[in-house]
Amino acid sequence: MSDPTSDERNTTPETDAPTAAYARSETDPTDQSAPGEPAHAAAAVPADESAPVPLAEPAASAPVAPVVVPEPVGEPISYETPAAVSAEAAHEDAQVATQDRTAAEHAPVTDYTPGYTPAVPVQAPAGPIYIQAPAPPVDKGNRGAGVLLVLLATVIYAIVYALVAFGIAGAGSGSVADAAAKFTDFIVLPVFYVPAVFFFIGFSLLVLIVNRGGWWAYVLFGFLVAVIVYFSYIGAALLTVQAWNFTPSEAVRFITAQWLSPYAIAAAVVAREVPIWFGAWIARRGRTVTARNAAARQDYDRRLAEGPQLSRPQ
Repeated sequence: MSDPTSDERNTTPETDAPTAAYARSETDPTDQSAPGEPAHAAAAVPADESAPVPLAEPAASAPVAPVVVPEPVGEPISYETPAAVSAEAAHEDAQVATQDRTAAEHAPVTDYTPGYTPAVPVQAPAGPIYIQAPAPPVDKGNRGAGVLLVLLATVIYAIVYALVAFGIAGAGSGSVADAAAKFTDFIVLPVFYVPAVFFFIGFSLLVLIVNRGGWWAYVLFGFLVAVIVYFSYIGAALLTVQAWNFTPSEAVRFITAQWLSPYAIAAAVVAREVPIWFGAWIARRGRTVTARNAAARQDYDRRLAEGPQLSRPQ
């Protein structure tokens, strides 16, 4: 039979009180039915008045609330490597900087200083509008080209006249050497080059007068050129013999002998034929110039019929 005192001796207030309380909480149904009571109310009533005050009874376990995982706030976590993230960020920063710089360049410059009024561009007033009338065409002539052709005709005249003079000199000579000597003496005298000079003068006057005329004008008025050349030969003959040293009677006899001189007749005949040949050439070009003038006049009349054209001054 055990000694009750030994049980009391073996029981200490510090170690046995929690144990007793725990055992009481398991066996006492009142503790399970009232979870809402505070734990310290049960602990306030001791099991035995003589027993020491036990430690506070642990509180009843409260119902555990379900664990709610909070949703992520903001952007999702990127699983890319730091190098890729930094490259994309640098690219985005460069695009933003480019857009800002472009917007700054195209943004209107405005001074926000108090009292400042932005300058408004003033457009220059439109210039006066002129109505330009077409200029009337100027009829082109045939005189310039005709004179150039006369110069060529003069060269031909001199060559033909020299050949005829050589034939005349050879007809009155017994040998070719005598004919060549007479011809050489003839071409250095005024009776050769003076008619050539007057041929150029007479034919040029005819071209200046006829201008764009037909070939019939050169055929008809070529006689006047021949007459001028004939009398120029008579004057050249007087110049050749220095007729100012003659007496009047001697000068009359010399002039009478020159009227039928073969050289004078040759100079006049050649001067009559050359204008006919070259006159056809000059007249043909005159017809071309006349056709061009008519076309220019028709174009001028057409532009007048179309009405005025608007143009601004340069």
